[in-house]
This record gives sequence, C-alpha cells and structure tokens, in this order.
Amino acid sequence: MIKKYIFLAVSQIFFPFFLVLFFIASVVLLISIAGVTLVVKMNVLDLGQLFLYSLPGTVFFIIPITFFAACVLGLSRLSYDYELLVFFSLGISPKKILKIFIPISLLVSVVLLMFSLAMIPLSKSAYSDFIAEKKNKVDINIRPGEFGQKLGDWLVYVNKAHSNHYNQLVLFSSDGLSQESFIVADSGEVDNNGGVFELTLHNGDAYFAQNSEIKKIDFKQMILKNEAGALKLNSYDLISYWKSAFKGDTSQARRFSQAIMTSVFPLVSIFLIPLFGIANPRFHKNMSYVYILLSVGIYFLIMHITSQNIPFWGLIFLPILWLIGSYWLYRRFVLKFY
Repeated sequence: MIKKYIFLAVSQIFFPFFLVLFFIASVVLLISIAGVTLVVKMNVLDLGQLFLYSLPGTVFFIIPITFFAACVLGLSRLSYDYELLVFFSLGISPKKILKIFIPISLLVSVVLLMFSLAMIPLSKSAYSDFIAEKKNKVDINIRPGEFGQKLGDWLVYVNKAHSNHYNQLVLFSSDGLSQESFIVADSGEVDNNGGVFELTLHNGDAYFAQNSEIKKIDFKQMILKNEAGALKLNSYDLISYWKSAFKGDTSQARRFSQAIMTSVFPLVSIFLIPLFGIANPRFHKNMSYVYILLSVGIYFLIMHITSQNIPFWGLIFLPILWLIGSYWLYRRFVLKFY
C-alpha cells in the first residue's frame, strides 16, 4: 500500500511534466524537420515518418530529468503535506522508502540504455537513409524566385522551374574564404545516374575564386555530380558502430560517454531522491525545485566537460563519485534525523 501511495504521488507529477516537455520538444522538432522540405519534396506522411525517426533522441533526454524531478517533487509534496511524518511515526524508515525507488530507477536506466545504444543510432540511420532515398528519387524541391535554397553543397536560385527542369540558374558554393565558386546558367536539369546525383547546366559562365585568383569558364554544358547517398547502418552492426569509439574516433567516444552517463543518471541519483524529498515542514522551507535544478545542472555540466576531454575516465568516475557523494549526503542529512 505504501508503494502504491508513493507511486501515485510520483505519477501525478511525472506525466504532466513529461507531456509538457514532450510537447515543447515536439514543436522544436517539427520546426527543424520542416527545414528539410526546403530541399526535398515531402508530404504529411513523410514528415510524420521523419518525426517518428526523431522521437527516440528527443524522449531520451526528457525521461531521466522528468523521472528524477517527479520522484523528488512527489516525495517532497508528501513531506510538506505531513504525510511522510505519519509514515515515520508508524515505523517506516527512509531506507524502506528508498527501496521503493531502486527497482523503478534501475528499470528506467535499462530502458535509457536501450534507447541510447540501439534505438537512437538506428533511428538516426533511418532518418538519414530516408532523406537519401528521397534524394535518390530526385524529388528535389527547388522553388522559383526564392533565395537561400540548398542543393548539395550549392546555394541555388532559379527563375523558372518545371518538374526537374530549371531556367536561369544561379549557384554559389563556398569553402571558407579561401575558395568560392559562382555559376550562372541559362537552363539545367536534375537527374539520378546510377546513384550519382547530377545537375546538368547549359550555356553559362563559371567563376572560381581561390586565394587571390579568379578564374572564369564559359561553357555550353557543365555537369555537377554528387553521390546521392547510401544506407549507413543496419540492426546487425551496432557493435561495429560503437566499436569505433574505442579506436580513436573522438566524436564517437564522446557520444558513447554521454549516452552511458545520461542513461545511468536516474540510478546514480537514487540517494538524492530522499535527500531532496524528505523534510520536516516545521523546520525547513520547500527548496526541492532549487535542488533539482542545481543537481541536474551540475551533473550534466560535468558530463559535458568530461565527455569532451576524458570521455572514458569520465564515464567511469562521474557516476561512481556522484553515487558516493549523494550517499554520504543522504546518510548525514536524512538517516541521521529520520
């Protein structure tokens, strides 16, 4: 009965928090996905599919923070409603309350590990493969008369468009300040030639600026080629995907370190739940919101710093030191008085 009562108090906070954060993240996600339509033509179903591919990465960061906050605030509300004092008067110790949170925290961390090590890499691969498949079909969405449209590495402006045929094209590409390319053509068309994306231009001028030199080329026909894209990851090579983190790939090592440290956050913060949630309302002000913000901010700040500089050492020491430090605070400020 105590377990159900505490879970009810936690769930009443968790689900509203989760839905609010999920809604905000979904709006941001939809705005970012909408940017893809500037290059590739997509209908509502395609956008929905991309949204589903992006969900694992979004939910992954919402769950640990929402879970930790809901546990602390649920316990804190019971404290300041004098309900925990009733539990303690009946002989229920903080240790028994802590044991209630351990299985659910372990379950949340296991789920987060599944998200970070499997679902997120696969969903990102599916996302990029879906975009590559659209590009392979040469379903390019270049609208006439609009600026800032991208086609591969090129910024493109067209005056008229019909299907994949364009009139009066202007293309610009820049590799920093050292090399810039500028092309003007009367007409052009897009094609997919054996997996190679081709933009064929007719009757134009090309200007290539490199360092202090500018070269001009007059052409009757110019073909710009770019590999359309291929599948990158399948469900059976996840081990190979993460193995590169241990072979000198610093960016992959950073991703691996952040994935593990984020996943274990609910478990290694288990002692902070009673530390921040249990209080005597006669002698303490309710500072649980401040404690949550500080602890989450400090943990993820240290996680970011260590993953950038010492990913594997940080992966080992941050969770261990965080767990030991929170246990020491729990013994000093909770077990000593309750």
